[in-house]
This record gives sequence, C-alpha cells and structure tokens, in this order.
Amino acid sequence: MAWSYQYRIAKLVVQVDSDSDVCESDMQKFLCLYEAVQGLQSDLTFRVSKLKTSYTFQLIHADGRQEMLWASNNAAEISAALEIHLYSQLIQLFDGRDIVSIHASVLNVRNHAVMFAGVSGAGKSSICTAGLLDGAAYVSDEFTLLDAQGLVHPFPRPMQWEHPTHPAFDREALEASTVLDADYLDFPAATGEMARCYLWHPRHVQREVLPLKVVVLHEYKAALNKVEIAEIPRHEALMALPEHLHIQHGFSKDLPRLNQRIPLTCKFYRLHFSDVKDAWSLIEKEVSQHL
Repeated sequence: MAWSYQYRIAKLVVQVDSDSDVCESDMQKFLCLYEAVQGLQSDLTFRVSKLKTSYTFQLIHADGRQEMLWASNNAAEISAALEIHLYSQLIQLFDGRDIVSIHASVLNVRNHAVMFAGVSGAGKSSICTAGLLDGAAYVSDEFTLLDAQGLVHPFPRPMQWEHPTHPAFDREALEASTVLDADYLDFPAATGEMARCYLWHPRHVQREVLPLKVVVLHEYKAALNKVEIAEIPRHEALMALPEHLHIQHGFSKDLPRLNQRIPLTCKFYRLHFSDVKDAWSLIEKEVSQHL
C-alpha cells in the first residue's frame, strides 16, 4: 500500500488506504479529526485502487465481503465519495451494535455532553461554533452517537457550511481565534462543473465518551427580538427526538429506545433564537446550573 490509515470511531476501527499516492491529501481533510490508531483489526476498510488512468473505490467488510462504491477517472471525485459512504456505512453498523445516531451537534461543557437537536437549517453549526469560541470542546456537528448506557461517543466530522463564510461569524475572526482551521475540497459536481466543499476543523476535539447531561431542541427564527429558552418536561422532548434519528425503526420502537438510554438526570430545553451569540450565552448560563 502506498498509504494506509486507521481510525477508531465509537469502538469501531475504520481503515482507509490506497495502492497509489492518489487521494491521500484530500481524504485526510475528511479524516484528520478522528482518533488515529495502528495495527488493529478493521471493521470497515475503504480502499482506493488505480488502474491506468481510472480509480475504483471499494468497501471491504470485516468478514471479507467487498462492495464497489465508486469508479471515476477523477481522483477528487473519489475523495468526495468517501464523504458520502463513510457516514452512511458507519451509521448502519452502529445501528446494528445498538448505538443510535441522532441528527444533532454535541459539545463538551465541563465534562458533560450538551446536545443540540434540530432540523437542517435550525442553527446547529452556528450554536456549535459559538460554544467552541467560548471554550467548549468539539464532539460532533452532525451525528450524536448515543450508546445503551447513555454515553455519547465522539464523532468529530469536520464542520461544513455551504459558503466560504460562516452564516453568523466573520471568517477572518474565526481564523484569528485559533479555534478553527479552514480548508476545502474541489470536486466535479453532477453538472460537470467544479464544486467546492468548505471544511472547518475544530482544534479542541473531545476523545473520551461523555454522559449526556443536557438536550436542547432549538430553532432559528429570524423575526425574534430576543432569545427564548425554557426547560421542558422529559416526555415532551422524547416525543420530538425520534424524528431526528438517522435510522428510524418506527415511533413505537424509537421512543422507548431513546427513553431507556437517555439518563434520568438529563435536562431538556426548547430554544428559539435569532442571534446565536445571545443564544449561546443564555444556554451556557442555564447549563451551568446543572453541571
């Protein structure tokens, strides 16, 4: 192998390798935040192979089964394919091992996991960024991995926004903060034109599992003049959370599954905001009362 890397994600070992030097730099942009390991048995192996001027991208399971995931004559397209298949394959494997994946961001606030669950566009990345700037450690921006003991496993996927600037923060200020590193990947889109995927790498990444302490159901509302936050009962939050699961087995199964693993000591809030900085300030104040 020209290059090979292993990463541990929620007790699973993922290997990514290639028989040539192709894709190494670009794939590292997606992988660099995960915990690097060496010499372990892989649960999943993603392999890039070069044949003359074309490339193939394969998945090799622990039992030796192989799947062809992508083929292209453009190495950048192969790198972009990793972004698609890494998450989908891992989420399926986690689900089979009784680890649920929730569409939510998570920060380490005083050694406890604080989770922010909302639909796309609700402001998860913005809240996460505000917390990072305030000293919180990064756990995840998209996938909250919750095991049967109510522990959150880090899934430090690079943060991604559709535009070169953050919707709520000045780019130059973010880079000057030393909290985030900016990067990007150019790849051919379906239209044939080159597209750019903007990546942000938090520097303070959580490595150990954390107990889930606070769940915030949030929604961005541009018309609001001030932040609205209120503690809500457990049953109200549990009724809303199943719709945020990446793999859903039906409400009658998902609701008790979440109820069993979210600790009884967990606090729940509903948050509406227009200004993310004010929202984080109020969240941090409320959370501090329970930690």
